[in-house]
Amino acid sequence: MIDELIQSGEYNQALSLLNDMNDENTRYLRLVCLVGLQEYQQAKLEGALAKAKAEETYYDVVSMYVTTLKELGEFEEAINILIEELSMPYIPYQYEMLFNTAYDEILLEKQEAHYELESKNQIFSIEEIEQVLKKKDCNEDLLYMVLDQLQQLNVRMIIPTIKDYLLDSRRHFFAKTLLIEIMIDQQVDEDMEVEKFGAYYHINPSYMPLVLAQDAYQGIGQYLENALENDNPTMFEQCMDYLEYFLYAYYPKEIYDDKYNVVAASIHYYVATLQSYDIDMSDLEVTYYCDESQIQGVVLLLKQIEV
Repeated sequence: MIDELIQSGEYNQALSLLNDMNDENTRYLRLVCLVGLQEYQQAKLEGALAKAKAEETYYDVVSMYVTTLKELGEFEEAINILIEELSMPYIPYQYEMLFNTAYDEILLEKQEAHYELESKNQIFSIEEIEQVLKKKDCNEDLLYMVLDQLQQLNVRMIIPTIKDYLLDSRRHFFAKTLLIEIMIDQQVDEDMEVEKFGAYYHINPSYMPLVLAQDAYQGIGQYLENALENDNPTMFEQCMDYLEYFLYAYYPKEIYDDKYNVVAASIHYYVATLQSYDIDMSDLEVTYYCDESQIQGVVLLLKQIEV
């Protein structure tokens, strides 16, 4: 009967029947009703007790309690509970997924709540950022928010987590590059390895240039400028934008100066095809002093980063 009342939204009537506070299922169902009624302060009071005493209903109680804290805007406490639960050696899969989703949502709400103060104050703690980097699946907006915040913090505090992230082939290439640039800015003197598209690179951020400070950016850009700036300035800007994307994707892969012309020609060709422009491959060969087979080889790399 109580379950039917709850399912139909008759929370007040269900609450009137839930009086045995020594029963853990009763304590859990009361939380469901209180949250349904948006009685969050009362839910918080009862939730703390229910969480402390829960056994069989533990994960369900934690879920309702975290929801209550989120609704009250008590993001730090909710986040701390989720970090603690997600760091446990074992957690049932369905609750791991539920808590991971809740963690992302609460961090985003915390960010929105602090939006006006974002430029002045720290929003995410280093522990919260580390937890995001450890997650198997992460909301992309949240990921880039915490990476932006990480620039203001001491990245050395989470170097082991970053090393794991850089080696994980499932992690996005762009986020890996941003992490490396943060470490370059903070002059982190640590040997580490990074995976990009199946290749592995040994790096030490303290000795590395920022992506757009590489000679390749200027060198390839010069070829594109000579070929396009006067005749097609719009295409030139599009190609330069794509060059930045390409370099961020493959960093720290080194591009030597004898390949600058080929990469420039390939970017010119690829961007033109994306824009459905007619382009004569023989003209490109003459303009960039290379042949079609070289261009097509690099185009395969460009297509790889679009997958």
